[in-house]
Amino acid sequence: MRVNWGAADEPGWRVLDVAGAGVPDLTSARRWAEATLAALGERHRVDALIVVGELLENAYVHAGGPHQLRIHQALDPCVVTVAVADAGTGEPRPRVPGRTGGRGLLMVDQLAFAWGVSHHDDGKVVWARLSCE
Repeated sequence: MRVNWGAADEPGWRVLDVAGAGVPDLTSARRWAEATLAALGERHRVDALIVVGELLENAYVHAGGPHQLRIHQALDPCVVTVAVADAGTGEPRPRVPGRTGGRGLLMVDQLAFAWGVSHHDDGKVVWARLSCE
């Protein structure tokens, strides 16, 4: 199941608007995500927060900044979905790590059991799903 632009209107999604956020604001978004995921066990919370940080930073570096951070937690089975919406049109792809980066989506790929991108007229949503059992 892909995450589309309008998914934030569906029940269970927690949404933080971060349009126009600068680097210092991304720290606040990470703290919001940590509080949102407080009920998770530490290992699963840390994994989800790594994914949150990578998707937010990628949107900031490659897509002019994130517009929204979205988090959804299903309970049976326990699955956390993290999604970052931005106005970019590019296709995020893992790349060969180098001195200046390239490890972010590789980490997301290792931590998530699924991730992808949904393109829309207003930009895209990059999402990742993690098990939290």
